[in-house]
Amino acid sequence: MTGGKKLIVNADGFGFGAGATQGIIDAIGEGRFISSVSVNANFPDVSRVRDLIREFPNISVGVHLNPMVGRPCLPPESVSSLVRKDGCFHESQFVRLLQDGRVVLDELQAEFEAQVERVRQYAGDRLTHIDSQENTHLHYFELFLRVARSCKLRRMRTNASLICLEAEWPRCSRLKAYARRPHVWLAHRYRRYQMWRARARGMRMADYLVTVGYSDSGNKTQLQNWLRVLRNLPSGTHEIYCHPAYPDATLRRWSTYCDERARELAILRDKQLCNMARASGVETVGFDAI
Repeated sequence: MTGGKKLIVNADGFGFGAGATQGIIDAIGEGRFISSVSVNANFPDVSRVRDLIREFPNISVGVHLNPMVGRPCLPPESVSSLVRKDGCFHESQFVRLLQDGRVVLDELQAEFEAQVERVRQYAGDRLTHIDSQENTHLHYFELFLRVARSCKLRRMRTNASLICLEAEWPRCSRLKAYARRPHVWLAHRYRRYQMWRARARGMRMADYLVTVGYSDSGNKTQLQNWLRVLRNLPSGTHEIYCHPAYPDATLRRWSTYCDERARELAILRDKQLCNMARASGVETVGFDAI
């Protein structure tokens, strides 16, 4: 298919403990719908990237830059502004510390480059893109682009949101959602400006990020929302991310989004999405298609 409707289905959190890693592998193998993954490099299960590529050689692999949870790839004493006394990242305090100027940007860049190289060690030429934990790169966007350039990565997640495709009437729902929350409209406009800046630097990305949850019909834990997204997807190349996993001790220690991952897994390992994509003329692709 050339042109038409293309969708990058990216599973975030590969390597983020055994439950997330195995959940993503099972969803890819059984559902045949996920086309790409992003890897948390600073957890031991990152080494399973080799198994992933061996089993699914066409999968695209990215780095989920992570300044928030777990321990850094670099020795904690070399990135002291990024970690607490116990050697772990600052979790939800990271953005506040960054905004207060208490994060040393050279340390942050060095840690991110180490994370990229750790994934590259296992992924080789299947390494295609970068994004970040909880989209925090929107807070250090210039540094994010520097890391992409220094690591020779030219593809990234777009944060130009396209909302309300999960609604029965997407355009009407989109107008209502932005009218109710004009601050969201302003934030989304600014993100589109950031993506324009990234493209001006030579970065490649999907046209829009399909963002679910603004139409008052629930989120990605509901099968009906996925089916409607596929039916309503416009022409062009879009991205949607997901978090299938078997919740385990690692996820419960570091993430507030846990039990929902099991519900996403149940949906994504079901062939219904693959079948609906085919019926709707949607081709699932990896980042190397852009």
